[in-house]
Amino acid sequence: VITPRTSKDASPCTYSTRGKHCALFATTRVHVITIQKIMEVAAAVVLAAVLDSVASQYMVQEVNVGTTAILPCPSNDDNHLFQYWELEGNQVIGPENAINEAKYKYEVLSGKLFIKSVSTAESGFYKCVSKALTNRSLNIQSVELIVKKDWEEVWENDTETNVYRGVIAGTVLIVLVGLMFLAYRFIKRRRSARFRDMSDEESPDEGPVRGKYNASNIPPMTNANITPSEGVDNPALDTDFPKMFNTIQTQGATQM
Repeated sequence: VITPRTSKDASPCTYSTRGKHCALFATTRVHVITIQKIMEVAAAVVLAAVLDSVASQYMVQEVNVGTTAILPCPSNDDNHLFQYWELEGNQVIGPENAINEAKYKYEVLSGKLFIKSVSTAESGFYKCVSKALTNRSLNIQSVELIVKKDWEEVWENDTETNVYRGVIAGTVLIVLVGLMFLAYRFIKRRRSARFRDMSDEESPDEGPVRGKYNASNIPPMTNANITPSEGVDNPALDTDFPKMFNTIQTQGATQM
């Protein structure tokens, strides 16, 4: 039961001197609901058509780096004839334009574009232009080319990646050398402190007794210190000694 609500009366019917009247309010409410439903359905249909139109005019082609990319021409159909491709930077590839045959190739009938050895720099939007068969109107639709990288190859050959890798390796090496130096200084400082503590704990009486030698304690060398058994290297002294001994004995006898 459809019931209109008002601030004064919640009843779907009104009362007068002629009786109870309900049909007018109920019929009006039904018409309002029907119009709203129709508008909602129409909006949904229009939105779906717009989205479908946008999706049909936009294609995405994904290829791996270094391979040959094949881009179909979505604007070429039964009512249109392929004319040319328009690349980024206003570069045109078509029958009336000179192209780099080592890099690009296209089919006149289907409009397919072949790009050899694609790189990441060639990613972007490519516009395919076709002309109508019955008039001079043009049909232009775009294809987005996405070039995917081989991350293993990038890891090995990419210059920027190798630079980052070298910087990281150098930083890690510097940090390790710094840690080793700090560890060496810490160990050396602990050893020095331990040896200093051991030296302080030793008593002076416990040290080894060391003799001192003084040159004044050595008796001087004289003739009395030389014993007869010791040899003399001077032959003249050996020859004159008996004479001197005889002279001493003679002087001693005279005095007696």
